Amino acid sequence: MTNRGISTSLRNTDLNLLLVFDALYRSKSTTRAADELHLTQPSVSNALKRLRALFDDELFVSTREGMLPTTRATEIASLVTQGLGSFRLALQAHRPFEPASATRTFHLYVSDLAQAIFLPPLAAKVHGAAPGVRIVTVDPQLNEAQQMMTHGRIDLAIGMFSGIGSEFHQQRLFDEKYVVLFRSDHPSIKGSLTPAQFLEADHLIYTPTAGSHARFEAAMDVIFEQHGITRSVVMQVAHSGGLDRIIAASNMIACVPSRLAQVLSCREDVKTCALPFDFQSMDIVQIWHGQFHRDDGHQWLRALVYELFHDRRCDISP
Repeated sequence: MTNRGISTSLRNTDLNLLLVFDALYRSKSTTRAADELHLTQPSVSNALKRLRALFDDELFVSTREGMLPTTRATEIASLVTQGLGSFRLALQAHRPFEPASATRTFHLYVSDLAQAIFLPPLAAKVHGAAPGVRIVTVDPQLNEAQQMMTHGRIDLAIGMFSGIGSEFHQQRLFDEKYVVLFRSDHPSIKGSLTPAQFLEADHLIYTPTAGSHARFEAAMDVIFEQHGITRSVVMQVAHSGGLDRIIAASNMIACVPSRLAQVLSCREDVKTCALPFDFQSMDIVQIWHGQFHRDDGHQWLRALVYELFHDRRCDISP
């Protein structure tokens, strides 16, 4: 296609369709894509129909697992993400950020736990100081999140992370430790946990997508190897929702961050205790890509997060 042909094609293309493509690719759901873009579901379905005609491909196929991308959709997804990120940065370039009048969307990479802890006080602060600012949370796999941050599709990541590239900046907020969660009337645990009880117990493992909880699990594997015992992992969950009810209805124990335990142990039938082994606490940080380092709006958001959460416990309501 000639340059003139490409230019004509772009002029005849509604670039909003690419926003729909990106949202569908990430969410795998027309309903969730519609919610994210503040559109109706029929509008998203209509946009998908136009996208299929534009690319001459089905793009997304409805399955039990959601709207799964075709090979063609997977091929162009990174290009669309990169293009949208570049366009977004171009719109923000040299534009002064005034919180009271700003209309900007910030995308945060957080786990469901971090969302429960950070979002309530952050949302209250943002709403009061910058009512036109929107916050959107996402939780892809870490390698995908790094690519999205590189392309300007994620502004800020908050949590425990490892293996972050040198092009990223990070700032420590506070340290976090793990504790043990168990049912109040557990037949063998009475208020505290001995090393033998811990090693012999059935375990539930909490492994959220966003964050590096794998570091803790790797340290845990070392403990069991040193004692020559195979860990009894009965269940593994990716989300904290319902974790307290699972523990209350079983004899399993779960090692979780203390701030999550603070929320979950509000139930009378769930308790917490210290780990029976020494574990180094882990830093909770906020991370951003170098391209945002001097961005006025981004600096404002980072300063707000730091002000709210640096070296202090969050006020959490169940």
